[in-house]
Amino acid sequence: MERTYTLQDLLAALRRRRLLALVVAGAVLVVGVALALGVPSEYSATSVVQIEPRRLGLDFFPAQNGTPFEDRMRTIKHGILARPVLERVIRETDFYPDLRDDMDKALEKMRRNVEVRLEGEVPSGAPALLFVVEVHGRDAEKVARAAELLPKYYGELTRQVLEGQARALRETLDGQVEQMGKELAAHEQRLLAFKVEHTAELPELLEDNARAIGRAQSQIEMRLGAIADAQRRRLEVLSSIPESLSGPGLAESTLADAQRRLNAAEAAYGADHPDVKRARRELEESRSQREGAFDKFRSERVQGHLARLDEEVRGHEAQIASLRKEMAGYQKRIDAAPRFGQELANLSRDYEVLRAKYAATISRRADSAAAEQLLAADQPTMFRMVETPIAPRLPSSPDRPKLLWIAVLAAIALGLGAAALAEWLDASMRGPEDAATLGVPVLAAIPRIDRRRAS
Repeated sequence: MERTYTLQDLLAALRRRRLLALVVAGAVLVVGVALALGVPSEYSATSVVQIEPRRLGLDFFPAQNGTPFEDRMRTIKHGILARPVLERVIRETDFYPDLRDDMDKALEKMRRNVEVRLEGEVPSGAPALLFVVEVHGRDAEKVARAAELLPKYYGELTRQVLEGQARALRETLDGQVEQMGKELAAHEQRLLAFKVEHTAELPELLEDNARAIGRAQSQIEMRLGAIADAQRRRLEVLSSIPESLSGPGLAESTLADAQRRLNAAEAAYGADHPDVKRARRELEESRSQREGAFDKFRSERVQGHLARLDEEVRGHEAQIASLRKEMAGYQKRIDAAPRFGQELANLSRDYEVLRAKYAATISRRADSAAAEQLLAADQPTMFRMVETPIAPRLPSSPDRPKLLWIAVLAAIALGLGAAALAEWLDASMRGPEDAATLGVPVLAAIPRIDRRRAS
């Protein structure tokens, strides 16, 4: 059977093993105190930085405006822990003298010793972001210096990036303005050339062309009337009988007299009579004279008048042909007006779109130039140090009193544990109670003899 220990038994065992407990506790305490006092002191310094709101529009840096705090904080943290910033701080402060030749390890260690966290927004005034940079290290002066330089160099790097973005945007816009200016000038030339070439076919002159056709039609009708009048007068000339006092009229009278004399002579004398023959000769002469007089009359008066009438008719016909050709040209312009109007509308629309883009690009270029000036003006106030770090007088870690208390408690616990273990491993019997664990009855027991009392 197993023996149960009372409090007195435990105290007795502790008295028996007190030397072992004291030795173990003392050794643990010495080691704990040595460790607590030997751990290097680590200092920490913090700087609180306020990001002033930029005076730039959303068009320039849309990704950095209206962004949630978590995303902005992540951007700031990555920027502060970027290699250019950390490497510059490490070299300037000589933060890790033992890692001067191994910058990669120094950067990795520095990232573990730097903490960047969001503090929140400024409660009053324009919206501004607060963040804290906390640096840990073994040199108080270097820690404070690093906590001051990290946001400063990050601000410079951010400003350089923003200035580079604004400069690149302005240069891009300069090229676009130059190219679009050339395109706009070429488009203006094409539009002007089209208007000059197709002025008469444009829809704006549709009514003018229609009125011109109406005027030409009126002139044609007037010319046709003049031709009809000339033809009527020609017929009158051809059907007119010469007057009796004129040359043809006298010749006609002479011919009639000769015909009467011939008829009278033939009736009186017969066909072979000399008077009849003379009358026949006179008749032929009168007929010849009449034909000559008529020919002369026609050539002198009728033919000339007819020629003038024919010339007048030909002139009217030529004018009519010219007017009809002119009408065909006007009609062709009217028929082509919709097509050229659509082409002009397309050219004008493209021109207006290009001109609007050109104006917008010029405006953006002016804004980008203003952005560069604003960034230069905002340089001193883009990042404002709200709380400047100072060199700490006391280390932030380790907590030596706490470590000492832990060492004391560990020494006591291990000392007691060593005594208990030694007592448990000891198989000797010190009284009837120990013998009872063997399962046999105890016949007799020799009491403990106190030597001091016996003497």
